[in-house]
Amino acid sequence: MRKESQSGDQWPLVLVPCPYQGHINPMLHLGKILHSKGFSITIAHTNFNSADPQSHPEFSFLPILDGLSDHEISTGIHIISTINVNCKLSFQQLLESHNNIFSCIIFDELMHFRQTVAANLKLPCVTLSTNNFATFLSRSALCQLIGEGQIPFQDSRSQEMVPKLEPLRFKDLPIPRSPDLNGFVQLMAEAYKIVNSLGVIWNTIDCLEQPYLMQIQQKFCWAPIFPIGPLHKIAPHTSGSLLKEDRSCIPWLDKKSRNSVVYVSFGSVASIGEKLKRWLGVGQQ
Repeated sequence: MRKESQSGDQWPLVLVPCPYQGHINPMLHLGKILHSKGFSITIAHTNFNSADPQSHPEFSFLPILDGLSDHEISTGIHIISTINVNCKLSFQQLLESHNNIFSCIIFDELMHFRQTVAANLKLPCVTLSTNNFATFLSRSALCQLIGEGQIPFQDSRSQEMVPKLEPLRFKDLPIPRSPDLNGFVQLMAEAYKIVNSLGVIWNTIDCLEQPYLMQIQQKFCWAPIFPIGPLHKIAPHTSGSLLKEDRSCIPWLDKKSRNSVVYVSFGSVASIGEKLKRWLGVGQQ
């Protein structure tokens, strides 16, 4: 269905990001791109880690009841699994309360309740994968190795190549720090059921990952794949930061000579110990 707006008829889309910084930003970038092409964009978000509507006046925002209590906000895997259980019914009721005006739902791949809701409402569903093809394949390999009992691995295997993913070594695998490896495998198994989607938008570019794209098309995904990234390069400028920008380092930087400082980012949820900090310092010298 179409929705009337002051700017004329638009195709109304609802976007459902996973509530973590590295997932929210690409979804907002995609929303900006689609909005610039004439689509009406609604962001359906959890109460946990919600984006700031005031920073995106061109979007509509709808909260989804996530049912998270303070004691449930622990590890990322547990939070995402709980959200997928709790949001399934509340999101469907939210769409029904808006008379199912939306033409299509675009979900983050980790919000796997998409499959049930889209099927119940008979709405087309598109998946957004915020990582690249190599990450998809390495996580798939990791899940298989966990299932085979090869993870955790002995230190003596750290330099061994991961089968069929050369030159990736065992120590390069994206092993979660959570002790609940089975929970990780279950989450990935649900998230990677992308064959039911109308298509998959991937935040990468095929000219850099053509061999990996071919592997995914042959083994994992028969839906159309759209590697249109990097999204932040083609989207109008936007800020989706969940944290207030810390500018306290600027006076220190101003005192340094040009090209004398190296900036290293580990993302918004990474944590490192003192030993690793020292290793990184040595590596930068």
